[in-house]
Amino acid sequence: MFFKSKLNPEKIKQTNTKKLNKQGLKVIDHLPLLDEPSFRSDESAARRSLAMMGIIQLMFEAPNDLIREWLTDNDLIDELTKHEKNLLDTSFDKLNQQEQIDLHWTIECLWAFTWMGNKHSELTLNTSIEDTLAAMFPSIADNESVDEFIKGYKLRPEAEMFSMLDYFYRAHWVAKNNSLNGIQDDKVNLSIIMERRRTLEWVCDSSLDWDDISLDT
Repeated sequence: MFFKSKLNPEKIKQTNTKKLNKQGLKVIDHLPLLDEPSFRSDESAARRSLAMMGIIQLMFEAPNDLIREWLTDNDLIDELTKHEKNLLDTSFDKLNQQEQIDLHWTIECLWAFTWMGNKHSELTLNTSIEDTLAAMFPSIADNESVDEFIKGYKLRPEAEMFSMLDYFYRAHWVAKNNSLNGIQDDKVNLSIIMERRRTLEWVCDSSLDWDDISLDT
């Protein structure tokens, strides 16, 4: 596989495999290399995270109309995916159980976006978001503008993001293998890994549609 960038996927794979193995997470060596990345822009990632943050407010019982107005006023309404638009048209208590569960886990995607945007330094395989997350975003309740957030959102170096994606990809295999074989290991949380990997995949591949991201291992 030819990489136009200076990234060395084989070296990244070897480094992450050794790192995971050292943590007691045994990764099979024949997991393939990841495809060549095509990274999103700072603004694209910032706007996706803001739109997602707006939809997540449904979980905290924010009025649908308030969320829609804020997204519209900040030119974010078109950032919503088809699925998110459907959520915005439905009150939270009218969503089915799976939709509510999925919305709950979306907050882990948001935590990955804030890591990629240098808002914090911890993106683990097993611990959930910190209480500081809300303060990283403009307030919908206070009708705050998104301008400063977008201006200040700067993605980490490409090599760092791609390495983290590779790390989560290999950790995902471990967590999924554990689940399939009934192995309990608190060093990995399959749901947390999947949602954070979803964000990493999207930022590192500009061709992906958020609603159709494959998380194969």
